[in-house]
Amino acid sequence: MRIPKLTTLACLAALVSAAPALRSQQSEFGPYKFDMKIRLGLVGGDMQQTKFDNKILGFGIQARREMFGPGSAVAVEITWEHVPSRWTDIADYVKHNQNNTNDDWAKSGVLSLHPWWSMDARKETSRGLSLLASYHQKMPSGTGIDVIDQVLDGMEWYGGIRFDRYRTTSEARWVLVNQSGLAEIKPGVNPGNTRPPLYTPNYPGSQGAFMEDGARLTPGFFAGLRQSINDNFSFECGLRYFGTKHWDFTPGAYIKDADGNHSKDGVLKTGTSYGYAIEFALVIKL
Repeated sequence: MRIPKLTTLACLAALVSAAPALRSQQSEFGPYKFDMKIRLGLVGGDMQQTKFDNKILGFGIQARREMFGPGSAVAVEITWEHVPSRWTDIADYVKHNQNNTNDDWAKSGVLSLHPWWSMDARKETSRGLSLLASYHQKMPSGTGIDVIDQVLDGMEWYGGIRFDRYRTTSEARWVLVNQSGLAEIKPGVNPGNTRPPLYTPNYPGSQGAFMEDGARLTPGFFAGLRQSINDNFSFECGLRYFGTKHWDFTPGAYIKDADGNHSKDGVLKTGTSYGYAIEFALVIKL
């Protein structure tokens, strides 16, 4: 079910407008201070390749307490995050040369994919909870330059470790049509416009679909800078490294043994996909 954008904006506006009132109750919790965070980020590394996307978003609640001297604090945060994905056709039509003949296929075992009638679509989405523990320290000031000192006076650096438990849903759909056996392609004729012949073999593993779902606990780390805007709001920019569960599936049509046989079921491997993310967060002081 999709949540209307106006509803989302209305909820965020209500939370922001309520921040000063919530902050007035801060004294009830003694030395502890609480923040709400709205996170947005860009993902890179292997994570971006397995998700076929580069975005991440989340919401978190942080509790912090000053200790270890002036300007220092420790914090614990619980965050819910969503790492989206999108359907992507990963079939390598260049590698599986569309001009192979039947003899080429028999000798090399290279699947000759028809570019219009084949697909190998994947999608892998993750979402879940994260527990973060961090140390915070105010940036040193006293440079003698008023503008720099004013910026540093409201800035702090932070770093810590995190434990992420994401539930990942991996989906795949494939139809691999072999175009070996097509008539000789004439110069100037787009082979993609040639309809596959009726005698194209329906070899094992040439079509199918699967969906896998599971969770995994993975450790990670993060670091960044926090800039205070006013008594109610701050802004964070950080870098993190994290992992999610990952399934790597190879359809049987891609696999050919010494006897020339194909695997009907294909090969499914389970592992962990790691990557980094540059995150930005609006911090609302409660």
